[in-house]
Order: sequence, then structure tokens, then C-alpha cells
Amino acid sequence: MPFWQPSSIVGPVITDGLRYTTALLAILGTGLLIGFRPDGGAGGAAFALLFSIGFAFSVSWVFALIGVLAKRPEAVSGTSMIFVYPLLFASNILVDTSTMPRWMQLLVDLNPISIATSTVRELAYGSADAVIVAKGIGICLLIIVIFVPMTMYFYLNRNNR
Repeated sequence: MPFWQPSSIVGPVITDGLRYTTALLAILGTGLLIGFRPDGGAGGAAFALLFSIGFAFSVSWVFALIGVLAKRPEAVSGTSMIFVYPLLFASNILVDTSTMPRWMQLLVDLNPISIATSTVRELAYGSADAVIVAKGIGICLLIIVIFVPMTMYFYLNRNNR
């Protein structure tokens, strides 16, 4: 039966987006229940949520590429963590970069996860300016521009390898 070949890649990425949306709404709801009040109000929280979903969507393409290239399904999660953990722990999620040595601060500030974290924080706190939003959207677009074509290329040519 004929079908659009990339649908086996695009479908899971879209359903991942739905899963991320559900998780983010649960996290925001829990935060509101325990007392978190975003200074940016409902609008700031909504934009932070939308940006988080956009960032998660863009990063999903990185994992889709790993899934296409992996020989076994079990290899996908292990390989993914090799990339995620260094980026996660070398970001500004847990530590303020102003407390770091200058060379490390520079590396951490260039980390895509740090850029996304700063964008979400600034949107939620209502202090986002055009530069931080542009950097956040730019990193999402950069990831998409790099990884969507690579994923599709390797997926459509996987039998020719």
C-alpha cells in the first residue's frame, strides 16, 4: 500500500510534540498549585510554554536522526544520553553563569539548552527583550535547518548504504 515515506519519521515527531505539550501543562499546573506565579502573567507563561514546545520540537529532530542511524532500538536512548547529559549539565539550568570562570561562562552561554532556558525564564518573568527571543527562536530554527534535512536524507537513503 503506497504511503508518504517520511510519515514514519514526521508522525512520531508530531506525537512527541503532543506528549511534550501535555508534560509542560502538567508541570505548569503543578507549579501554579504550589505557589509559582510568573511575573510575566498569563501571557508570559503562555509564550514560555509555546517556546518550550517549539524548542522540544526542534530537538526531536536530533533524536529522530539518531533513531534513523541506530542499528538497534535500544541504542537510541543510550546514544541520545551521550549528547544530552553534557549539554544539560554544562548549561545555566542549575547554576548562574555569573558565578563561573569567564571561559566556562562563554561556553555555557553558547549552549543551546542555556539559550532555551534563558528564553523561557525571561518570557515567564516578563523581562524578555527582542534579543533573547530572537536568540531562542534562532537556535530552534538552526537546529531544524540542520537536522530535518539530515534526518530525511538518511531515512530516504537508508537502503542505499
